[in-house]
Amino acid sequence: MIEPIIQLIDVTKDFRYRGRFAHPKALQVLKGINFSLYPGRTLALVGESGSGKSTCAQLIVKMQSVTDGKILFKGKDIAGMKSRKEIKEYRSSVQMVFQDPFSSLNPAHSIRHHLTRPLKIHHPKTNKFVSVDQLESLLKMVGLPNDTLQKFPHQLSGGQKQRVNLARAIAVGSEVILADEPTSMLDVSVRLEILNLMQEMKKKLGIGFLYITHDLVTAHTIADETAVMFQGQIVEWGDTHSIIANPQHPYTRLLIDAIPDPDSPFSELSKNNVIFGETAEKIRLISTEKQSQCLQAGPNHFVRKWQTAA
Repeated sequence: MIEPIIQLIDVTKDFRYRGRFAHPKALQVLKGINFSLYPGRTLALVGESGSGKSTCAQLIVKMQSVTDGKILFKGKDIAGMKSRKEIKEYRSSVQMVFQDPFSSLNPAHSIRHHLTRPLKIHHPKTNKFVSVDQLESLLKMVGLPNDTLQKFPHQLSGGQKQRVNLARAIAVGSEVILADEPTSMLDVSVRLEILNLMQEMKKKLGIGFLYITHDLVTAHTIADETAVMFQGQIVEWGDTHSIIANPQHPYTRLLIDAIPDPDSPFSELSKNNVIFGETAEKIRLISTEKQSQCLQAGPNHFVRKWQTAA
């Protein structure tokens, strides 16, 4: 049986702030999160803005520390990684690709610099001199021509920049890539190309992906498994096709209903929008409370029990 690379076990995260009269308060943004990332597989973390998806990624890459629970990397708690060497090795294995390809590359440097620098930082002994062949091999893996090396970020399209970001992740030998809304700022025509590239990387290189998105359509395209998040907890998880075909939690059904139907006339969409808004608020209300009881809906399909509306 394949062992997970990354495991989140009962992870909670509180953000502390000062309330009225300077009294300290805590906002719990993650409530007992559990999931695993496997080599050569993609897990989609789906939910609306503010549900806690990006916070999960920030905890995994040690941008934030967990309040409670554990994050394991190949069985080892990452909280115990204290030395610079350990953290550097870990970050070589776990890379992040951000939402905005336009601000993730330094406009003052060429693409050659952007690909050479991570190699020298993460593998200084073996990459004192980075050959052109190495760089061109990376470009080939992500479908970019060799002359890209001489170009600067402003000369590339959004899709090409995101390919460079994926090439950087490959360059340092990443085993896991956390892709936070990597296609949301790209043209619709380019999104499928990036998703297909991620699929190729998964199959050929055995990279495990955490694909963070609010869009169930793209999750259906790329993810082997899906976890639906709302208000800091995962409300439904398991096989992607099972969740899309047979959603059990009201919030999952709400996300699916939110996908527009191109065949519906505008007048019908306008009418349904009011009804949808009223229904959405009721569903959010009954889905907010933390629930520990889970039900199994299929061989690899689980749902968190929800409170019925009062």
